Amino acid sequence: MSARRIPLHRPVEKRPKRNVWRAWKSFLLVVLLAEVALAMWTSPAFSVKQVTVDGINLTLPEQVMRKSHIRRGSSWVFLSPSRIAQRLQELPTVAEAVVSRGLPGRVYIRVFERQPVALLTAAGSSSWIDARGVPFWKTNRAGQLPEIRVEMPLTITLGRPVQNKPVQTALEILYRYVPEYQLPVTQIVVDREGNLCLNMKRGLPQVKIGDSVALPQKMLRTAELWTQPQIVQQAEYLDVSCVDKPVWKPRARGKGAL
Repeated sequence: MSARRIPLHRPVEKRPKRNVWRAWKSFLLVVLLAEVALAMWTSPAFSVKQVTVDGINLTLPEQVMRKSHIRRGSSWVFLSPSRIAQRLQELPTVAEAVVSRGLPGRVYIRVFERQPVALLTAAGSSSWIDARGVPFWKTNRAGQLPEIRVEMPLTITLGRPVQNKPVQTALEILYRYVPEYQLPVTQIVVDREGNLCLNMKRGLPQVKIGDSVALPQKMLRTAELWTQPQIVQQAEYLDVSCVDKPVWKPRARGKGAL
């Protein structure tokens, strides 16, 4: 028997029509989403109606609102809490900010202001400075804060860390070594050469630290000497700038080696 050849008929390709329909559906979906987004952006029902700000003392409410860029009619849905918080942290007095959305139309802003550890005085101007070395509030009021008095040229910009090694060393002494060794420091003076001198409570001797080299050893030596009443009561100042050979000057004339 002879084999028959049966012609094969391929089905007509309909994929192009399906692809076109899918493209149209995607386009219509994009248009619909754009319409919904525009409605939510402009609708008063989705606008900011109330902003609650907590934690401010030095920072003015007007500063917070101006820096947050939240205005009457702003879209509540499309607010970016992280971006608002980042802008608020550009304010000199703000260390951190937390922004969140509450009920529809409500925004909550929690501000954590910088805390002063000393009064920084330089170039005829005074300001509070925090533990990170950021001056943030111009004032001559020290209260119970110790003072860092800088006699060398120094540029101070509120909200920007002070890029000065002696000042950074003075801050380290205040928030680390003073509490650890319970030293009654009321003022740290930085002279024109960058040397540090600790001024204690009235009637107690100064402590000359010198530069920041071997600071832990110098502060330990200071703490050891401070436990010797006969030296503390008789000395005009202690000098630990050379940590291996500290010296002290009696209130009378002369200079004694320890």
